[in-house]
Amino acid sequence: MGKLITHNANALRFLMTEDIYDLGDALDSATPQPAPITILTNEDRKLPLVEDIPAEMKPLSFDYLGENNRYFLVIVDDKTHPSLNSTHKEMLMKIMAAKKLELRDLAILNFAKYPNSTFSDLKDFFSCNRITLFGIDPQRLGLPAIGANQPARHEDVKVLATFGLEEMSSNTDKKREFWNVMKDF
Repeated sequence: MGKLITHNANALRFLMTEDIYDLGDALDSATPQPAPITILTNEDRKLPLVEDIPAEMKPLSFDYLGENNRYFLVIVDDKTHPSLNSTHKEMLMKIMAAKKLELRDLAILNFAKYPNSTFSDLKDFFSCNRITLFGIDPQRLGLPAIGANQPARHEDVKVLATFGLEEMSSNTDKKREFWNVMKDF
């Protein structure tokens, strides 16, 4: 193939598809100079002694309600009760009964007791395939931002973030909005 010579600007755009920069004399001044070499004697080579410190790995454990038979994790944030307020538990169980789920099918975790837990910690421990977050921002678990009552999938786990149980118990519109999404979740 011969030389392609043109002075037409449109033809040059098609022939020259990469960016070209004129560096001029910048290359000559940017040439690195070799650093002076110093030879250390044995006396100069005093290295600090590093001891192997085993990392304390305690097995992750969670205190939760239910038996998790259907790998369905329900996470609430109740700072005043050890597991879940009895009225909220009753409301939650009515919702789950409408989905033909019982307490033994679920794992109900109070996130207030484990605020530093991450999504991967929960996924590894519970082996869940569905998670419902009641009044908890998904980003607290290290999940991407998920809108309220908008099911999402993260690492093969269906995630539903919704209003808090206290909020739903006092507002039937929010309860209805949640139920419309939950019945297909």
